[in-house]
Amino acid sequence: MPVLAVALVALLGLTAKGCQTLQGGPVHGIVEFRDHVRATTRAGEGAYRALSPAPAGEPYASRQGSTSCKDDLGFDDTGVSRNEPIFTWDLDFASNDDYRAALASLKATWRKDGRTVEKVDNGISATLDDGIRVTLHLNSYTGKPELRAEGTCMRYRHNYDDAYNYMHDDNGDGTIDDHEQPNY
Repeated sequence: MPVLAVALVALLGLTAKGCQTLQGGPVHGIVEFRDHVRATTRAGEGAYRALSPAPAGEPYASRQGSTSCKDDLGFDDTGVSRNEPIFTWDLDFASNDDYRAALASLKATWRKDGRTVEKVDNGISATLDDGIRVTLHLNSYTGKPELRAEGTCMRYRHNYDDAYNYMHDDNGDGTIDDHEQPNY
């Protein structure tokens, strides 16, 4: 009888975990989501600083939208949102040779750090801490070099008292700056 009771409790626990996975994972707080946005931006900035030769200009991230991180099945409760932080940096190299040299440099840095480097169309990619994927490649639409940092899809409980709204955080610093405020 005790073995049956333990097996039943284990089965219930696995069923609950399976339902949570089907729903999209655990629901985090807004603070954890903001930290994930900042970590994603820092991962991209770290890769940007590792590029040698360095691209011209200062690094400035631009927020991108994600269509893959949504609640297709209707499981999210009221007050629960989900987002996948994605930021890109347009890179301005002096020549194609500089881009190829920066690609080789970043690849060597990642390998030295013990990262698995994957070849992607016209570039390389690696998954860093917390599942953040960083890619250096030629943008398929513009043909210009781009650095891309993609965080994981995260469910989080938002409250309307917190002024943070990821969709307005254009540079990924985890705050809504005056120039990022909506005009409504």
